[in-house]
Amino acid sequence: MKNLQSLKKERNIGSLLILNKMKKLLICLLLILLVGCKGDEVISDSAKEKYLDMINQIQEHSDFLEESEFFDLTYEITRIDGGYRFYVIIDNVKTAMYDIKAIAIEKDVDYTDYMAANIGIFEENRYSLIPNQYNAADGFMKGISISGLSNKDNPTIYLLVEWNNQDLSKTYRQYFMISNKETNE
Repeated sequence: MKNLQSLKKERNIGSLLILNKMKKLLICLLLILLVGCKGDEVISDSAKEKYLDMINQIQEHSDFLEESEFFDLTYEITRIDGGYRFYVIIDNVKTAMYDIKAIAIEKDVDYTDYMAANIGIFEENRYSLIPNQYNAADGFMKGISISGLSNKDNPTIYLLVEWNNQDLSKTYRQYFMISNKETNE
C-alpha cells in the first residue's frame, strides 16, 4: 500500500501535466486571436491565386520534413463537437523570417469550397518572426499558429511554410508531413 506522501507526489505530477497541457492550449488560443481572420473582407484575386497555388504545391510535393532547422514546430489535436480541431504552432525561430505564409491541408480533402487552415495569405498584415524580438504592432510575433478542422481523430496534416529574408530578395519554402499525434480529449 502506498504511503500518503507518494500519493500526494503522484497527484502533484498529474496536476502539473494537466496544467502544462492547459497552458499549451491557452497559448494556441491566444495566438489564434492575435492572427485570426478579420471577417467580411473582399478577397483579392492574387490572394486566391496564392492560396490555390500553395495547396497545389503541397499536393504535388513528395519529400516532406518532420522538423525544421529554422524554427520549432508543434502540433496538437483536440476533439470538438462534430470532429477535431488541429493546431500547428511555429515558434522559437533560429533565423529571421519575414512575410510568413503558411497553409495546412489534408491531401484527401477538396478545398474548392472549404477553407484550408492558413495565415499570411489573405490578411493585409504581414507576419514576421525574428529571434528574441517581439512587437505585435509592427508584425513581429513570438510565434504564429494556424488552426483547422478535420473529421479524423488522427489526420495526416501537410504543411507548407513560406517566408522571405529581410530585404525580400530570397524566398524559402519548407514542406512538412505531421501525423501520429495523440488526441487531447
